Amino acid sequence: MPLGINDTPRPYRDELHFGYFGRLQTYWLTPTVNDLVRHLHGGTKGHASSDLLGLSSYLVHALAEAGINVDHLMWQNTLLPYYLAFQSSDMRVRVIADLDTGNLTGLHFRMGISSSSVKHPQIFRYCPACWRADLLQLGEVYVRRLFQLPGVFVCPEHDELLCDTVVPYRPLASRAYWNFTPADATKSSTFVPASSDEMTLARMVALDSRRLLLQGASEHPRASVLGADYQRALQHLGLASRNVHPGELESMFLEQYPMSFLQKLGLAFEPGREGNWLRCFVRKTNKRFHPLQHILFRRFVERHLGIDCWTWMEAERWPCLSPMQSHPGPVAVTMMSLRFDAARDTWDGIFACACGFRYSAGGDGFPSVSRLRLNRVIAHSPHLHQRVAELAKVGCSVGAIARQLKLHRKTVQQWLNTDNRQKIPRGCRELSADREAWLNLVTLNPQSTLKHLRALAPALFSRLYAYDASWLKSVPLQRHQHRPKVRQNYWQGRDEVLAKQTRSLAEDIRQRKPAVRITISRIGRELGVLNILRKKLSLLPAVAGVLASSLETIEAFQLRRSQNVLDKTTTALSQSALMKAAGLRRQKARPTVLQAIDSLFSEGEF
Repeated sequence: MPLGINDTPRPYRDELHFGYFGRLQTYWLTPTVNDLVRHLHGGTKGHASSDLLGLSSYLVHALAEAGINVDHLMWQNTLLPYYLAFQSSDMRVRVIADLDTGNLTGLHFRMGISSSSVKHPQIFRYCPACWRADLLQLGEVYVRRLFQLPGVFVCPEHDELLCDTVVPYRPLASRAYWNFTPADATKSSTFVPASSDEMTLARMVALDSRRLLLQGASEHPRASVLGADYQRALQHLGLASRNVHPGELESMFLEQYPMSFLQKLGLAFEPGREGNWLRCFVRKTNKRFHPLQHILFRRFVERHLGIDCWTWMEAERWPCLSPMQSHPGPVAVTMMSLRFDAARDTWDGIFACACGFRYSAGGDGFPSVSRLRLNRVIAHSPHLHQRVAELAKVGCSVGAIARQLKLHRKTVQQWLNTDNRQKIPRGCRELSADREAWLNLVTLNPQSTLKHLRALAPALFSRLYAYDASWLKSVPLQRHQHRPKVRQNYWQGRDEVLAKQTRSLAEDIRQRKPAVRITISRIGRELGVLNILRKKLSLLPAVAGVLASSLETIEAFQLRRSQNVLDKTTTALSQSALMKAAGLRRQKARPTVLQAIDSLFSEGEF
């Protein structure tokens, strides 16, 4: 049985829950790991995840009995803040809901963790300096969550390389928790820096990873517009205009991060290859990326722009420039598009607020709120329309409304005229007369279409269409019959002509020197009918027959080239000389061709 509530230890700072539960085995005097799992999960079927904590009703009850705050444990002692750092609000809600129900199936994949080339460490890691300090101050050691993050090879506090333990890191693969002791330590290290620059980069990754962990449950304020942030950063660097310049980006990126360092992180890529992770990262795709990729790219932007990328992206909040004195609801402005003129060092973008207000604005230098200048209003908020109507009802003049709401007098007058416009009610005497007039028009022109009748009485048609459209559509009219133009015998005649041309051209190609392969593409291009041969060949049976007998496969073409050489040669040839004269290489010659040539020489014909 566990000890009392007061005897249950609390997790240490940055302690991984996996090791904390292992320590509870000693404090709760549970003889085996299965007993510990049974007490925490209500049975031996509970999973001991190394990085995330799936909650169950039994686990929540067991931790509550011990006086442990479950929410605090989830955000301060698991890798959850790191995984959710750059996720959208919807994804955060779904992930937290799954964890609350204990459902960890497919969770890493949905967050883009398992689908990334970045892999978790194979074994748990520790900092020797941290463990020495723990033994002196605490009398025991514990495993820190920061050291289990991918790409973290250095302790940022002691500037020492992390060493490996003997405990394997198996997320979602084991039910056994582990109580870490100094006996689990080794002196081997996974990461061996090739230079001082790599050590500096490793230190940077560790600091930024710790920053993501320490943010806890706080949501990244700009997770939904990270793509736009990255785009405008590249535009300011001259690496993007409307589209990203991938070649220049890859060159600058590799100057900062050597390929040897990227390989150790699991983020190596092939420069110039379409679809490598760096090109996908800066494009607008639906892919989810690993937090480590965000860390590297942010540091890349920070180095070349000379700004604190983290502070800029977290603090930048575009304002709503609506003239309303009291904004309806919270301000939530999104940059919809951005154009940057590197020559003039100016930018302009389109912004949209949740209230419905849209505007175009720009400025000088790097895009920021301090340099924001309103260009034009694209769309006003519906709440502003309502405010104009309310002020007009209480007797405010057009000028007073315009001055109060900072609008143009013509805009206010136009809105009021639109709101006060009265439509003619249906069923009035004027509509009855119009109906009668329209029926008379239809009777006098029984063969006319709607288009013809509209031309005869445009004003009458406009009134009925505006105020009595349903009745107007119900009047039976002569419908225009669209008769398709049938070109009889067109394809038959075209087939005969093309068949003759195709046969003649195929014979001409066969006689050309040097030899040219007879293909449908070559025939179509030279006759100028490639699209017809590709799309309308079913209507050209004669042409199809000629092509079936004339087209050459690669094997047939290679055999024809070899036969041409034999027909010209009067002296004996070796096998290699024959293939060289025919322009064939053994590596690219088809097996059937090689077999035919080998059989000729084996029979002693040469």
